[in-house]
Amino acid sequence: MPHGFNMARKDITDKQVCEAYVQSKEPPRKWPYQILAEMTGQVEKVCFLAMERAEHRGYIDCGVSLRSGWLTAKGLELLLETTA
Repeated sequence: MPHGFNMARKDITDKQVCEAYVQSKEPPRKWPYQILAEMTGQVEKVCFLAMERAEHRGYIDCGVSLRSGWLTAKGLELLLETTA
């Protein structure tokens, strides 16, 4: 790991997680954590932890696996919010 390189879940926003879930449903199909890793430069393990956090906050729901989850109404609202 390069000197000064920090990996932290806090560096990935819930909105980025929601964006990754949307992108994961479009070709080329990738898992949300793979998209987050490309988007943020964080390792996949940290990205998966950010996905878990978003699920606990109610932005993501899943059946069998968090990898194949979907956005909740709250997650869709987050994506639609605009910054003023």
